[in-house]
Amino acid sequence: MSALSLSAAAQTRISPEDCRAVAQHLPDPSVTYQPGVGPGGRRVAPADLSPPARVVPQAPAIYLGVDLQRRYGLPRSLDVDLPIGILTFDGARVLLNGQPLGTEDQSALAAACAAARRR
Repeated sequence: MSALSLSAAAQTRISPEDCRAVAQHLPDPSVTYQPGVGPGGRRVAPADLSPPARVVPQAPAIYLGVDLQRRYGLPRSLDVDLPIGILTFDGARVLLNGQPLGTEDQSALAAACAAARRR
């Protein structure tokens, strides 16, 4: 040991409380998480037995139709809906029944949506 380290050690006094404050905590290996092992070392099934089911569709779809009962005041017993098509989205493109809408059609659709929001 060098003279410098001896003199520094002789001058330094560390209390047990100081040692506890700076000592690194080393957990017992038995408390470390181990996949597939439960309390007491027993084997258990993993928590994720299968991948989660997809809840949200890949792309939203909007079903277009005309409610003829409401539009023409037909009796409630008649549930008449005239299907027009299905709008889907592919990035920034709008598709009607799988076919891309032209710029003019997209503009008309945007105007119709804006008018519907104002109502």
